[in-house]
Amino acid sequence: MDPVHFSGKEILEMAVRIEENGFKFYTEAASTSGSKEIKGLFTLLASEETEHIKVFMGLHRLISGTEPSSEGYDPEFEEASQYLKAIADTEVFTNPNKGRDLGRVTTDANEALNLAINMEKDSILFYHELQRMIREKDKAVLDNVIEQEKEHVRKLTDLKIKLSGR
Repeated sequence: MDPVHFSGKEILEMAVRIEENGFKFYTEAASTSGSKEIKGLFTLLASEETEHIKVFMGLHRLISGTEPSSEGYDPEFEEASQYLKAIADTEVFTNPNKGRDLGRVTTDANEALNLAINMEKDSILFYHELQRMIREKDKAVLDNVIEQEKEHVRKLTDLKIKLSGR
């Protein structure tokens, strides 16, 4: 059985979904935070997710005219596609209620940043898993998505260092 191969367009659609989940997560966390500093941090993180959505949607528009239309229905491909979309919805930034709950209990900026960094790393791991499932011609698209996520981790790490005064 051949492995399922996703197109760059499909990877970008999953990336947008993950960023939307992250936006909802951070927005809920910000809205319930009792700390002004943490609320500001979660608001910043939500705006970063919005920027990533814009980047990924822009990439999607760039390649949307280059994909051939698929002929026929492939149930194996459809099943794998639904599986990965479900992972994007459940494994990365789980659900907005968790963000709301986090906002209520997180009072330390360092703790909030550690959580955000770990969630971004989970996104990167998800994308690395997809590398085995993407068509060769679309690997550059996935590489771009991974680089965007790594940049987010770098920004969060820099912010953590800045806030800790090191």
